[in-house]
Amino acid sequence: MLDILFCVLMNVTIFICFKLFSTFKIDTFQAIVFNYVACVITGAIFLGDSAVLEDITIDEPWVLIAMGLGGVFVATFYLMAITTQKFSMTVSSISAKMSLIIPVLFSILLLDIESRSYTWFNYTGVVLALAAIFMSSYKEKKVDAKKLKGFDLLLPLFVFTLGGIIDSVINYTSYHFITERESAVFPMFVFVSAGIVGIFLLISKRRKLTLVSLGGGAVLGVVNYFSIYFLITSLSSFNNDGAIVYPLINVGIIVFAAGLSAAFFKERFSKLNQVGLVLAVLAIIFISYQEILAIL
Repeated sequence: MLDILFCVLMNVTIFICFKLFSTFKIDTFQAIVFNYVACVITGAIFLGDSAVLEDITIDEPWVLIAMGLGGVFVATFYLMAITTQKFSMTVSSISAKMSLIIPVLFSILLLDIESRSYTWFNYTGVVLALAAIFMSSYKEKKVDAKKLKGFDLLLPLFVFTLGGIIDSVINYTSYHFITERESAVFPMFVFVSAGIVGIFLLISKRRKLTLVSLGGGAVLGVVNYFSIYFLITSLSSFNNDGAIVYPLINVGIIVFAAGLSAAFFKERFSKLNQVGLVLAVLAIIFISYQEILAIL
């Protein structure tokens, strides 16, 4: 459970970074590109012993998967940005968070992983998590349908699908290929690939780099690396049971982020949002009640 808590903290910190980027007038795209470089540097420092790298060959399955995921990471970010611009931040965030349906079903139906015997409490918790994500994220905002073209209407679906694919691939790779030693190396390879794609796009846009954007990217990169690292260790702690891990992480992010938003950013929540937050807490209890009872 401690790994899940750290994963939640890292993901919430990522949102805080994005929130502060606008405050300090940081070029978000530049910061995101440099964040991939910072991720690799962070991984190299955190790894400490480089002996594990000497045993890795480029044809290993998890290495190839990591390199492929880098491009998907960048593509998903762009689609989320476009979705936010075309629709709203709410539509984009709901599409991304609801994508946990895909890794949950993938874990149950395809990987056939059960870290413990599921009860109706656990399944109810997953359903509550989905409801909580939608209700706590929903904001009333009308979208001008006249400005949307045919392809635009598919953007939320793409964000939903790609987000679910990323989580499912990480779950699959962790289950089949990644050892405890390699759990710190895997994120490095993902971000090497994403960094190459990002730098190419940055050069093609011919934007002038700023020190403040590089600094923002450095902070984001450290946090981003550990968000993936603790996701992998969280999966490992629960025998790669994504049906338990992903709902816990997502509803944990919602609850913690909501608390920080209310305390520091004075964000107000509608009655629907408040009900969603209550459901999120209930979802955590239902999904992890076995661990809670074991602690008690």
